[in-house]
Amino acid sequence: MVTTRLAESRDHDDAVAVWRAANIARGRPPEAARVDRVRAKLVEPDAVVIVAVASGRVRGMLLAEPGRDGDGQGPKVAGLCHISMVFVHPGRQGNGIGRLLLERLRAHVTAQGGTRLQVWTGSGNDRARRLYRRAGFAPSGRVAFLSGRPIEQFVLEL
Repeated sequence: MVTTRLAESRDHDDAVAVWRAANIARGRPPEAARVDRVRAKLVEPDAVVIVAVASGRVRGMLLAEPGRDGDGQGPKVAGLCHISMVFVHPGRQGNGIGRLLLERLRAHVTAQGGTRLQVWTGSGNDRARRLYRRAGFAPSGRVAFLSGRPIEQFVLEL
């Protein structure tokens, strides 16, 4: 059985380990500086970190933060929550953990008075695109480039 909950500080190392393992599995092993940036993001005051736990071990993680105007560079936008990352341990992918993480975030954001979720994902990341569509997200039509790769925005009105 998998449960989800808001992460506690003791979960952060395990959340980073899941993120790291998933990136290694997709052929993108993160450099030490990137690992440090992710660790720093998890402890930011506005960060919402959710973990999925099975058999006492963190198997999935989600990081969200307040949405900002100007593609993340401007002031916070009231009611907007930006999903920065959703990762599931490679050995547990395809078992609904990503959906559970998104459901927990949706409930949390709604309870806080949030009105919209947004996420950017690689245009070629079919697994993530399916996950967001199944969770009720729709493409906004916005496409950008990150590290030379096209990314696509998905949104969900709450």
